[in-house]
Amino acid sequence: MDSSPSPRKFRMRLRNERGVGLIELLTVLPMLAVVLLGIYALYNVGAKGQKDTDTRVRSLIQQQNGLERISREMRQATSITPVSSQIIDGTTWVRPSGGGASALRRVRYDCTSGTCNRYEGPVGGSLSTGPVPVITNVVNPDVFELSPDTIDPTYVVTRVEVHVAGATNPITLDGGFALRNLQSDS
Repeated sequence: MDSSPSPRKFRMRLRNERGVGLIELLTVLPMLAVVLLGIYALYNVGAKGQKDTDTRVRSLIQQQNGLERISREMRQATSITPVSSQIIDGTTWVRPSGGGASALRRVRYDCTSGTCNRYEGPVGGSLSTGPVPVITNVVNPDVFELSPDTIDPTYVVTRVEVHVAGATNPITLDGGFALRNLQSDS
């Protein structure tokens, strides 16, 4: 007995296994496009949010480094001349950019123009280098507060409010430093 299917049974089987029709294909493709566009939109929102966050973090780290530089340098001051709540001037130990031993220099930090700029010059002389921006986008008027008073300070409180792109409110950086090397007149 022959076990091969007859041509008639073979044709019947082919009719029952038709595959995907045009109408089914035209229905599924738009649904697939909507799903893929939704995934792409979510990806774009996430990527934009990540870029904004990276920008804010980079800016904040730069501002924190600037405040740390002010604190580190002025902490070594041997004399302070308070000019205003936005300007601090002092004689401090500065390491030369080319390396080598620290040298006594006059340094001024001026935060009057929305940027804390650093100026430097010889002790008792005029400020010959600068401005070098240290902290940008400063929005508060009072940055330095000398304690216990401006005549004989022993501590400087720093408060810098900076505008960071993408943030709705300014970010506040608080700090301070003891003036441990001030020369006393006694």
